[in-house]
Amino acid sequence: MARRKRTNEFRLTVSHYKILQTVNELNKVKKYPTAKGINNILQGKLDPETRKYIELKTFGTLLSYPGRRLCSYILNMERRGFLSYIYDKKSDAMYLRLTEKGEIEVFNYERKHKNEYTHKEPHRKAEIVEIK
Repeated sequence: MARRKRTNEFRLTVSHYKILQTVNELNKVKKYPTAKGINNILQGKLDPETRKYIELKTFGTLLSYPGRRLCSYILNMERRGFLSYIYDKKSDAMYLRLTEKGEIEVFNYERKHKNEYTHKEPHRKAEIVEIK
């Protein structure tokens, strides 16, 4: 039985591209998110901070992804040079920005894939209903 050769090639998935596109769109308007901010936008959480970004094409497109998974994706892309961190002295926090390598990937992806993402709404069921 032949063993499959393991490759160390890193392939970006649609989820990776959604993260990169979100950071790219925010960076274009001089906004720099944290990993948690990206998580909130992609999961479609409506709070006073994310309500401003409801018009982003990636808002609410990864509802089923847990925060740890998204943070793992972000860390992987940072280690491979698609994203980098910026330190803000005022808030004493690290924020994400797209690197040149990340910009090239987003540009190539958007050129090949012209379709828009589907905004998903979290399924909400009523706690009390009338059944006839």
